[in-house]
Amino acid sequence: MLSKTLKNTAERLLKPVAVIIGKMGIKPNHITVMGLLLTFWASWFIYSKDIYFAFLIGLLASLFDGADGLVARVTKTSSKRGGYLDAVLDRYADCLAFGALILGGWMKPINGIEFISGEMWAMAALIGAFQTSYARAAAERLGISQEGVGIIERPERLFIFGIGLLIGEIMNDVETIITFVVAFLAILGNLTVIQRMSHFWGEAKDE
Repeated sequence: MLSKTLKNTAERLLKPVAVIIGKMGIKPNHITVMGLLLTFWASWFIYSKDIYFAFLIGLLASLFDGADGLVARVTKTSSKRGGYLDAVLDRYADCLAFGALILGGWMKPINGIEFISGEMWAMAALIGAFQTSYARAAAERLGISQEGVGIIERPERLFIFGIGLLIGEIMNDVETIITFVVAFLAILGNLTVIQRMSHFWGEAKDE
């Protein structure tokens, strides 16, 4: 999966920075919370139709999103509380991003399938994002690992979302481009859920 490649590359590049952050006494949970605040800021720019600032702040938020876990591993301060906080705040971040698109009026129907509104695509993408995470959590709670299972995870979703916004702004047609991107994320996200359910069904051994 692209997630693993992105994660490994990011860790190699950011590990020296993570070491410095750890020595400064900044805790992984502080980074997690700051990442959510940056996502709120980026979402506000999306809502306000200031896409370049939304992209730049969103990029910074994405770095924070991955930095908390890296700092925790480098400083050997990984904890159940940190993992739980990260998982919960990630869901808030997803809601902020897709909510900003809907409330900002960016979403519109795709030509040829106008019976599906832009807002419906955004909701489908949000549901896929939530269920992608939950499908893995539910499976692993029952003892079945789903690492690497599924076509798309959060890093890919953030990357595609951000690039879609930037391309839309460059082409001066954010509404059309971002609606296609969100529809793409909706399809891939829910396909990932189906893949994870299928994987669990095949691996689960009922007594």
